[in-house]
Amino acid sequence: MSVGKREQILRAAVDLAKAQGLAALSVRAVAAAAGVGATTLRNYFPSQTALHQAVAAELVTVTLEDGDIADASRPPAERLADRLDQFLPLPGQVETSLQGWLEYYRLSFGPEASTATAELLHSGRRASAEVLTRWLGVLAAEGRVAEDAVDDHVTRLLVVVDGIHLTMLTDPDRLDLDGAKRLLREHAKTLLSPQA
Repeated sequence: MSVGKREQILRAAVDLAKAQGLAALSVRAVAAAAGVGATTLRNYFPSQTALHQAVAAELVTVTLEDGDIADASRPPAERLADRLDQFLPLPGQVETSLQGWLEYYRLSFGPEASTATAELLHSGRRASAEVLTRWLGVLAAEGRVAEDAVDDHVTRLLVVVDGIHLTMLTDPDRLDLDGAKRLLREHAKTLLSPQA
């Protein structure tokens, strides 16, 4: 099995998810978009769950970069806040991004919920948690956060990000993109303060 074919299929799946949403990620649709047969797709992704997990991991990996998290010459709260900003929508894409975020949940838990879409959401959450764990691990190695507190901080950060997304979506006058960035910066400072 060639890496090139797997990447071709994965790229087609990611593009399909971005263009048509998560519900479009059926094996048949992805195979057609990649220009391969369903059997070929199954050689690389034996189940729809495996395909969804790969797409979720790819979306998170492409979106969340480590950047300068390990640059100890910069204040740790700034480094963490800069990384956390990647969880926020890009300027000019706020409404579209937030609607996409809500779509993840609607298709996972709403009346049209599917197990496959829920698995895609869970895979994305796991991939996000792994990235946050890696970033906080770097800061823990510098003595900026207790190693045994990393998992709790990851959970808190995921909750904070979801809360920010929900508030931006439902009450944009209360929390806009600039306000969300300030809130994440304040949270990064609090997380890395000695009494945290």
